[in-house]
Amino acid sequence: MILIALFNSGFALKIFLSNSKKDEIKREKDRKIQLLKILVLDHNLKYFYDIFEKLEMKLHLLERKNLKLNTKKTIEGDISNLFIQLRRKFTDPLLAIDNSFYDRILKTLDDHQSSITNAIFNEGINLSNKEKYNEIISEEHSAVKSDILRILFSYKGD
Repeated sequence: MILIALFNSGFALKIFLSNSKKDEIKREKDRKIQLLKILVLDHNLKYFYDIFEKLEMKLHLLERKNLKLNTKKTIEGDISNLFIQLRRKFTDPLLAIDNSFYDRILKTLDDHQSSITNAIFNEGINLSNKEKYNEIISEEHSAVKSDILRILFSYKGD
């Protein structure tokens, strides 16, 4: 009889600890999702849209024919500054939520910036050709914007 009582007590303790651990994990997920909502979706998402719109305007300057190297450098510098603003105002606050979440979005943006820079200075790519511009710059820019939004809205706090 005592053995059964000890077994039941041990089993009840195991269930309690297991449920407590699950509740703790769920609370942590909920906290991260709430942080995402407050820090990013409520306050910083406007910067994401605003800076992506400014980037798009700067990118359209690349459609001009016969851009000189100095002009390309100026445009690329302006684009780099916009990416810095995007990181500071939108991406960096994600560190408060989750490092791997931050890293995913930062990598997406860094890859996009590298792709733009490579396209600007690659003499074999004629960005004044509308089809080439759309293929290399415009479509990728739209895809990156959508990817980041998808990453944001699919975040589950894991």
